[in-house]
Amino acid sequence: MKRGQAAFEYMILVGVLLAVLIPLFNYVSYYSAQNIKVEKLEDAVQTLGKTADSLYALGPGNKDYAWISLPGGLKNASVSGREILLVAYLFGGNSDFHYNTNGPVNGTLPTERGTYKIKLEVLDNGTVQIEKS
Repeated sequence: MKRGQAAFEYMILVGVLLAVLIPLFNYVSYYSAQNIKVEKLEDAVQTLGKTADSLYALGPGNKDYAWISLPGGLKNASVSGREILLVAYLFGGNSDFHYNTNGPVNGTLPTERGTYKIKLEVLDNGTVQIEKS
C-alpha cells in the first residue's frame, strides 16, 4: 500500500513540475526569439546608416555594399529624407527601428526575411541611393 501511494505522489509531483516548466519554457523561447529579431533589426539599421554616413562624407561617385540580415515579421522598410526606418511586429505591436543620417538618403529595402547585399552609392546631387544589389 505504501509503494502505491509513493508512486502516486511522485506522479503528482512530476505533473506539477511539468505544469510549471512547460509554460516557463514557452515564455523564455518566445521572448528569446523576439530579442534576436530586435538585435538583427538594430544591426541592419545601424549598418546601413553608418555606411550611408561614411559615403556621404566622401562625396559623389562613391559606393559601397553592406550585408544585412532581416528577420521575419518586417512590416515596412523606408529610406527617405534623412532617415532609414524599419517597422516590425514584435512583442504584440509595431516597433520602429530608425537611423537619422547626416545626409539625404533615398531608395528601397526588402521586407522579406533573408540576408541581403545592399548597394549604397552617392549620387551627383549628394543623395545616398540605397537599394538591394
